[in-house]
Amino acid sequence: MRTPEEQLVDASLDMGKALLLAGGEVTRVEDTITRILHAYGMHKVGVFTITSLIEVTARTPDGDEIVKARRIAGGYATNLDRVEQLNALSREICATCPPPQDITARIEAIKYPKPEAAWISYVGAMLAAGSFTVFFGGRLADVPATIILACFINWMDRKGIYKKENQLLFYLVCSIVTGFLGCILVRVGIGVHLDKILIGCIMLTIPGIPITYAMRDMLLGESITGLFRFVESLLIAASIAGGFLLATVLAEGVL
Repeated sequence: MRTPEEQLVDASLDMGKALLLAGGEVTRVEDTITRILHAYGMHKVGVFTITSLIEVTARTPDGDEIVKARRIAGGYATNLDRVEQLNALSREICATCPPPQDITARIEAIKYPKPEAAWISYVGAMLAAGSFTVFFGGRLADVPATIILACFINWMDRKGIYKKENQLLFYLVCSIVTGFLGCILVRVGIGVHLDKILIGCIMLTIPGIPITYAMRDMLLGESITGLFRFVESLLIAASIAGGFLLATVLAEGVL
């Protein structure tokens, strides 16, 4: 049977994990967990966070030492609305000190909200990819092919096939299939400039925000986390570029 203090530490780890997966910075995660535990009377709180692990040490008011760690695996996504809701919840927790069970339930409600309509993400993908295609020198005749490929990429992303297990494999497969479909569309007359079409589609998958977060972490002194994010982003970008290159080479030989 877990003690109330252990339940509290587990709830604070749930909060930290939810923040990290929603795109919150490491310093925010550590500060949030520390403030929550201090609000409940714990002292000598130490929190260590990287992108794949959160470790907490704390001493209870009775003098007992609690050490817990939480493995963070996959499912990273930038959701600033979720980060804002979790921040508001953490401030409420520090002010009212509810039971740990209530904290966990509130976090789950924020993590799994009512899903938005699928058409919103499809419209956003079509507008973004089509705009980038034209911006980088494509013609309006290239937009229909870009829209078709953007819908396919968004469908793959929503399905999340292998994305949680292995992001590199997901982006590699997605870029290979997208590039091959782009070659087919251009060959049948839907679209003119294959390179401009693929550039517009690539912009939907390039990890620009993770790279920015990596630079931010390093500037804030979180060198390990920043390097982890940066290397992961570079590997994802390389898999995307390699997938599109491989697709065009294969298409040239097959088509």
